[in-house]
Amino acid sequence: MRRFPALIGALVTLLALSLTGVVGATESDAGQSVLELDGPVDSLVVARSTGLAPLVATAGRIGLVADDAIAEARSRLGFLTAMVADLGSRTRAVSEAMDGANRLFAEQLHGAAEVRSAYQAVVDSLDEADRKRLEDATRTRRNTSAVVRVVNSTDWLCPVIGETRFTDTWGEARSGGRTHEGVDIAAPSNTPIVAPVSGRVTYRWDSIGGRSFDLDADNGDYYFGTHLRRFGIEGRVKAGDNIGFVGSDGNADANLLHLEYHPGGRDNPVNPYPLASAHCKRASG
Repeated sequence: MRRFPALIGALVTLLALSLTGVVGATESDAGQSVLELDGPVDSLVVARSTGLAPLVATAGRIGLVADDAIAEARSRLGFLTAMVADLGSRTRAVSEAMDGANRLFAEQLHGAAEVRSAYQAVVDSLDEADRKRLEDATRTRRNTSAVVRVVNSTDWLCPVIGETRFTDTWGEARSGGRTHEGVDIAAPSNTPIVAPVSGRVTYRWDSIGGRSFDLDADNGDYYFGTHLRRFGIEGRVKAGDNIGFVGSDGNADANLLHLEYHPGGRDNPVNPYPLASAHCKRASG
């Protein structure tokens, strides 16, 4: 933009020189003419012999440079305007997408709340027997899903190392009117027992099984093992850590690990036979 004062000055000079005669010339000024201009105190002296051609050429070049500068400025301004417009368009698109996502999320929350409300209304309308049947059916589906998850897991480890022997004895009668709530995995005495998953192990003495362990898994499941010969690592463990050894403590009549599986926490035993069948190495014969 600094080129504009020079252009204006040149145009003023050309205008003054185009006047008829020479302003301020005297006979004594035979070799030069004096052009008086408003503004500066000093006069602008132009040699007559020079003529107007150089001034006109210079002014023309200045004009071309100014035109180029103006065109470049317009071009850059147009590009900047386009960038601003594109940025505004993208910002609006992002804002609209976020608004849509927020509306969808709000609708899903509202729908989930309606489903819970309807479910609760149905449950409240049931009598005690029907409510218990519904709760049992829900728990059965949840437990089945948990068993399928563990059976298909590639991270779950058989708690007894090496070859083992076991059968499905879930629900069989036991002394004192009890039923069997685990799987008995038989193996030689002192065979290492490992944590099938990561979690926290504590030890205790069980009145029926003798030396026993409780494993609270990181995912919320619970495992109970008993009839141990010796204890292993206590406290924080990861899958594969040694947490005991096979024995015949308590009322066991053979060397084995009685293993229970409780999906989601204690007091929810399910048949662990599918877990052992899927992950333990069973002896042939």
